[in-house]
Amino acid sequence: MSGEAKIQISLNIDKIDATGNLSYRSYPLTFNADVDGALGPTPGAFIASIYGTDVDLSQLTVPGLCRLSNQDPTNYISYGICDPETDKFYPLGELLPGEFFLLRLSRELGQEYAGSGTGTGTSGANTNKLRFVSHTAPCAVLVEAFEA
Repeated sequence: MSGEAKIQISLNIDKIDATGNLSYRSYPLTFNADVDGALGPTPGAFIASIYGTDVDLSQLTVPGLCRLSNQDPTNYISYGICDPETDKFYPLGELLPGEFFLLRLSRELGQEYAGSGTGTGTSGANTNKLRFVSHTAPCAVLVEAFEA
């Protein structure tokens, strides 16, 4: 089918130990998502430093589906949003060695929100970035983002 992505995701947990039993299966397992753009995957593989490495998504006008993968066999990485104006990193998630996950990036990624009077809105500055921070040593990361 043209202009469509088929997403297949399943989470199965079986845990039996002294703390208790847990058996879980996620449903539904698949869904279809619209894909209007033709760009991606971008940016590809890069090395995330222990100080943080920003992801270049400049090839995409509107980011959409994105696959994140930690290529390192021993170290984990954190990912989240970095605000370079304040030099603050806001961690959102982690990828353990060899893990990968799928997410949809916000169409507002890169927008900075600022309060003005009684409401909020975009400030016009495109500064916030998706950032990866490795722990212990630099790690190879694969980011495959597609146009929405």
